[in-house]
Parts: sequence; C-alpha cells; structure tokens
Amino acid sequence: MFKTLSQRNEAIRITLVITLCMLLGQMLDFESTVYLALYPTIAMTKVKDYSWLGLLKTFAPTFIAACIALIVAETFQSHPFIVWTISLLFIDYMRKKADTPAKLGAAIMPIFNWVLIVIFSQFSSQSMPDRIDEVGLSMLITIIIAKMMVALFPLEKQPSPPTFNRTKVTYKQRLLTMAFIGTGIVVLMNIDLISATFCMVPVIAAAIQVDKKRYQQVVSRRFITQISGCAIAMVMSIAIAGHQTILSYYALILGVAIFAMAMAMVRSSNTDRDTHSDAMLATVLPIQLYLGTSGFGLESILLRAWELAVTLGILFLVFQLSKIRENHVDWSQFNTRVRN
Repeated sequence: MFKTLSQRNEAIRITLVITLCMLLGQMLDFESTVYLALYPTIAMTKVKDYSWLGLLKTFAPTFIAACIALIVAETFQSHPFIVWTISLLFIDYMRKKADTPAKLGAAIMPIFNWVLIVIFSQFSSQSMPDRIDEVGLSMLITIIIAKMMVALFPLEKQPSPPTFNRTKVTYKQRLLTMAFIGTGIVVLMNIDLISATFCMVPVIAAAIQVDKKRYQQVVSRRFITQISGCAIAMVMSIAIAGHQTILSYYALILGVAIFAMAMAMVRSSNTDRDTHSDAMLATVLPIQLYLGTSGFGLESILLRAWELAVTLGILFLVFQLSKIRENHVDWSQFNTRVRN
C-alpha cells in the first residue's frame, strides 16, 4: 500500500488533521465552518515547515489581509466603488511582491480571503467582526492540531527547499492580474450570489501566472480537480443521506474519503501532487459548506459544480481568444514581410 513509513505517516497526518478540524467545525457553534476545512487542507498539503514560526508565517498574511479588508469594507460600506478600488491596489501590491514561485502560491490565500470579506460584508447577514474572530480561531485550531499530529507521526528530515531567483514582475502581469480578479469582484459585488465567491479561487490561481502556458495548465488542472471534487462530495452526500445526525458515521465516511485521497497524493510524483491536493481541497470545501450533520446538500453541491464549470469555461475562452489574436498578429506580420 505504502512504499515507505514516511508515506504512511504523511497520509495518516493529513487524514487526522483535516478530519478532526472538519468535525470540530460541525461541533463548534461557528457560523462559518468552512475555514476549518480550508486552512487544515492548505496546512497539510502546501506547508513544508511545521514549526510554530513556520505555521504562523503561513497564516499571518491571510489573517492580516482579512482584517484590513474588514476595515475597508466597514469604513466604505456605502461606497462600493472605493472598496473595489482599494481591492485593486491590494491585488496589485500582492502581485508585485510575488516574484518567486513560492510567493506566487502564498499570495492566493490572502487575496482570496480579502475577496471573501469584501463580498460577504456586502451581502451576508453575519457580523463581520465575528467572522474575523472565527478566521483567527480556525487558524489557531488548525495550528494546534497540526502540531499534535506531527508530534504523533513525525516528519522525516526534509531536504532544503530549492532556491528560486527573483524575477521582475512586469506591468503587464500586474495589469492582467488586476483585470481578471477585479472583474470577478465587480461581478460578485453586483449579484447576490454568495456561493459564487468560492469560484474566485481558480480565477486568482490563473490570474497570477507568469505566462500563457502556465495559465492554460492551471485552468485545465483546476477544471479536472474542481469538478471531480464536487463529484466526490456528491457521492459522499448520497452515502451519508439519512444519517447526518450520527456524527460517528459522518466521521467514518469523511475519514475514509480523505485517507483515500491522501494515499493517492503521497504516492504520486511531485508533478501530480498538486493535482491531488487541489482535488482534496475541492472535495472538502463543498462537504463543509453544504454537507453538515443536519443537511443533505446535494443541490448546493450541484450548483457549486455548475458555477465552477462556467467560471473555468470563461477562463478557457479568454485563453482561446488571446491565442486566436496572437496567431492573427503573427500571420499579419508574416504577410507584411512577404510583400516587402
């Protein structure tokens, strides 16, 4: 089943941390339990340094971004254009600082949490300061449980992460990032469809890429992982139907599903690891959002799958249109040279 003890320990760590956090999300009286699926999945699939300082460095930018977004949204609540403008400045700042692959990946969560706070402050009836409290508590719970599981199932000594040379972020890259994410924020600020806010994750991931090839790779991979994640969540919804109030049964189905995905991830190559981790995140988010111990959630998961398919379809269409334009320009230049 596992080639090494390290793989087994990693799969168990991932399963226990995500499952325990999601169960606490069901048991605690949080209005936004989704953070107790989002943060543990990020921690166990993306983080390399599980020291206290390493985990704090991972979550601190996201928490700071959420706090600043709350101040902006509350201060300019009656002036959405100002909120949108400040959001663009924040996005540009984050993109300008992301001059290595590691920083690019780390920029996704702060930007996404900024968008969440801005959109939810406009349409949600929930108290936004309470939401910030839940963000902080979810991060703290994630860090504590992650540290406990790392102590129980120790990590092997990890090789030093590769060092990447900094590359200058061009104005074109910054402009495209603002255009993609800013357009998404405008749409969300003008439609009362809070569930579509979570479709911004693949938009942000695609918008911050450095070239068209990586943009296409991200969109293609996210289409597979996001839709398959919703499909797995629907299967779980059907399996749990009628037994939502039995927490032990819910925990068993959840744990088995996460362990199966974790096992596939730890046994995969480095190039396929991101695909498995994205699929895991795409699975646990709709489960925590819609499949509670008292709800069925199938209709909401189907809606999420449809929203994601439309969003990713638009991103792919943008790529195809830019490719057609690029080919047209190349052909025009070729004809000009032939005539000369």
